[in-house]
Amino acid sequence: MARIVLIGLEQVAAGQLCSALAVDSHEVEHRPQSVAIQDIEDADIVFAGGEPGHYMPLLMQVREMMPTLPFVVVTRIPETSAWLDALEAGATDYCSTPIEKRHVQWLMESALPRPSFAA
Repeated sequence: MARIVLIGLEQVAAGQLCSALAVDSHEVEHRPQSVAIQDIEDADIVFAGGEPGHYMPLLMQVREMMPTLPFVVVTRIPETSAWLDALEAGATDYCSTPIEKRHVQWLMESALPRPSFAA
């Protein structure tokens, strides 16, 4: 189970993510548009959305203070330049709406560390 923070997502996107994440009993918290970096220090993964002007400053702060925290940008902007800008700024991945459960599962599997097994 992971602690997931959703930041600045529209209600529909937040609902789709919560539905997809409920399957694995993750702890999900939906936060308002602006959030202090201290409010996400104990998150295992962040999904941030809205316009680039809203999520990019937070992404830059996260990369500076918590460089290994998975940060997925969720948006309805389909332009290639938008997702390239997010990835070049340090986003772990990019997800467009509508959100599909299988895509969210893949994002979680690729972003979170896998458990190691002792030999």
